[in-house]
Amino acid sequence: MATEVIVPKVDMVMETGTFVEWLVKEGGQVNKGDPLFVIITEKAAIEVESPADGILAGATAKSDDVIPVTEVIGYILAPGEVLPTKASPKPVAAISTPPTAKVEKTMELATVVAESPSSKSDNVRATPVARRMAEKMGVNLSQIPGRGPRGRIHKADILAFQKPLSPVAHPGVSVAEPAPIASAPSASLSGSIPLPDARQKKVIPLAGTRKIISERLTYSAFTAPHINLSLRVDMTEAVRLREQVLEPLKAQTGQKVSFTAIIARAVVTVLQRHPYLNASLADGNIILWDDVHLGIATSVEENLIVPVIREAQSRTLGQIVTTLTDLTDRARNRRLTSAEMMGSTFTISNLGMYGIESFTAIINPPESAILAVGRMVDTPVAHEGQIVLRPMIELTACADHRISDGATVARFLADLKAVLENPYLLI
Repeated sequence: MATEVIVPKVDMVMETGTFVEWLVKEGGQVNKGDPLFVIITEKAAIEVESPADGILAGATAKSDDVIPVTEVIGYILAPGEVLPTKASPKPVAAISTPPTAKVEKTMELATVVAESPSSKSDNVRATPVARRMAEKMGVNLSQIPGRGPRGRIHKADILAFQKPLSPVAHPGVSVAEPAPIASAPSASLSGSIPLPDARQKKVIPLAGTRKIISERLTYSAFTAPHINLSLRVDMTEAVRLREQVLEPLKAQTGQKVSFTAIIARAVVTVLQRHPYLNASLADGNIILWDDVHLGIATSVEENLIVPVIREAQSRTLGQIVTTLTDLTDRARNRRLTSAEMMGSTFTISNLGMYGIESFTAIINPPESAILAVGRMVDTPVAHEGQIVLRPMIELTACADHRISDGATVARFLADLKAVLENPYLLI
C-alpha cells in the first residue's frame, strides 16, 4: 500500500506550513529517514524526512503553497505499487424548494447572521480575555484586526478598535462628541503611498518566515512601548578570561569560546537579580519567570530565528559554549525542531560580527526585554591618569516600559557591566 506523505504538525499550535521545495525529484528513489522536502513553520524552515523507502510519486505541493497540517502532498511507492485513486465526492441529493421559499430562507439566515455579534467570532484567534471583552461590549471579533501572532486578537486590539459610546443627550444640554481612539498604524496603509518611479528588479512575496517575522515584530513595536538604554563596557578582563579558558574549554568541549557565550553567561547570571527583565505580560498580569530560557538571535538565509538555551541559569560557561554551538550549527543547516525555537524569556542579538557598533532591537514577544550587542572596538579611554586603548563594547537594553522603568533597566545594565568587567566568577 502506498505510503502517504503529509505536512507534519511539528508543534501544538501549528495549523499550516509554507512549502519551500522538494529535495527529491518526482520519480526519484528515497530511503526512510532521508530529507524529503522543506516547509516553513512559524519559527524556521524545517526538513521533513521520508516516512518510507521507495519512489516519490504524486507530488502536488509547490513552492510557497500554504498547506494545512496532515494534508497529503505525495506518496512513497514500493516496487509494483501504483498511485491510489482519490474517491469521488458523493453527490448531494437535490431538494426541491420553491424559489420564493429559497429567497425567504436566505434572507432569514442573512438577518440572523447580521444580528449575532458572535456569529463569526468563534473561529477567530483571540485570547480568553479578548473574547470576554468582545462579548461584553457586543463587538464582532471578525471585524477587529489582530496584531498578535497569526492575527491573534489581544485586549489591546479591542481597546484600540473600540469606538467611544455616544453620551445620552438631554434636552437643552450640549454634549461634545468624544474623540475616537486611534488604533495602531497598519501595514496596509503603505498601499496608499506611491511607489518610486524606478525599474523593478524583482518582486518577492512577503510570505513564510519573513511574513511571520514582520507580523510579530510589528505587533511588538506597536503594542510594547520600548525604552532603550545604552552603556559602554570595558572588555579587557573578558578578553583575558577568554584567552585563559580558550584551550582548556576547547579540549573539554571541542569548541572555541566566543564572546557571545561569555556575554550570555553574564546575562543569565545578572537576570536572576533583575526579574522584571525576565518576564512576560499576559492578560493583565506580569509573569516573572524563574528559569532563564535564553534566546540567541541568529541570521539564516536572510531570515531571523531565535534558538533557545533552556534553563541557561543552571549551565556553566562550557555548557553554554557547547549548546550554543550545537543550536546555531543546526539552525544554519535547518535541523532545529520547532520546540528548540520557542519559549525564550530573554533574547541576545549580537551584530558585532558585521561591524555594527551600536543599535536598538525590537523586543521578541512575549518577552519583556532584549539585549543588543555591538562590535568590540579598541578605544582611547582614561585609566589611572593616562590615556590607554581598551577593548570597549556598547550594550543596549531594550525593555517593555509597561513592565520596567528606566531605573530598573539602568540597574540591570550597570550590574551586567560590573560582571563583564570582572568576569572570573563566570567560569
